[in-house]
Amino acid sequence: MDVEKTKVIAFCGKGGAGKTSLCALTIKYLAQSKKRVLAIDADPAGGLSWALGLKPHKTLDDLRLSLHEAVGTKAVQSSDELYAMANYELLASLVEHAGFDFLSVGRPEAEGCFCSINAFLRHCIGKLTEHYEYVCIDGEAGLEQVNRRVLETVTHLIIVSDTSKRSIEIALNLFELARRRTKTMHCGVIINKMGDSSCQIDPLPVWGMLPVSRAIAVYDSEGRSLLELSDNEEYYTMFTAILKKYL
Repeated sequence: MDVEKTKVIAFCGKGGAGKTSLCALTIKYLAQSKKRVLAIDADPAGGLSWALGLKPHKTLDDLRLSLHEAVGTKAVQSSDELYAMANYELLASLVEHAGFDFLSVGRPEAEGCFCSINAFLRHCIGKLTEHYEYVCIDGEAGLEQVNRRVLETVTHLIIVSDTSKRSIEIALNLFELARRRTKTMHCGVIINKMGDSSCQIDPLPVWGMLPVSRAIAVYDSEGRSLLELSDNEEYYTMFTAILKKYL
C-alpha cells in the first residue's frame, strides 16, 4: 500500500466512549468532500453498520470460512487459485453507498487455524485500499485486532475517550503501545462526552474535546443513520474542525 496516497484511519478506545459515532461522522465528512472512501467495520458488534444505516449481506468472516472450506476440500489447488477466489469474493462483499464503499469484518474466527487465510485476506484488502484515498476503520478497544484481521498498515490512530478514569487510562495505554510500535503513525486522542471529571489528560496528545451530543443520542435511540445528521449541527461542526486540522 502506498501510505502517501491512502490514509488509513483506525478508531479505537473504550466501549461506549463514542468511537463508532466519530468514525461514522468521519465517513460522512470525507464522502461529502468527494473523497474516495472505504469504510470497514472491524468490531464484531457491528456498530458501524448500524451507525451508517447499512446491512452487509456478506462479511469478511463469511469469506474467511468459505476460503477455509475451499482449502480443506481441495476445491482450490494452488495459491493462485486461492488468491483469485479471495479477490473475487472480497469485491462481492463490498456494499456500495453514495460516496463510499463498506466492508464488514464480522465475528471472530471459529476454531481452527486461519493464519494463512488471514494473510491472504490482508494482502487482498491491502491491494483493494490502493483504490481509495481514505480508509476508515471502526475497531475494538485496541489496535491488535485491526492489524491481525484487516490491515497491517494504519497511518492515523484516533483514540476516543470519555472523561472517566478507566477510559483515560485505556487511552494512555493505547497511545503508549502505538508509540512503541511505530514512530510514523499519526496518533491522537479525542476527548468525547466532556463532563465534570477531574481526570488528568496532560500526558495524552489531545486533538480536541467534544461535548455530549443530544442529537447523536436521539439518532441512536431512533436507529437513524448518522449520515443524516445536519451539517450545521454544532457537535458535527466542532468535530469536522478537528478533522480538517489533523487529517
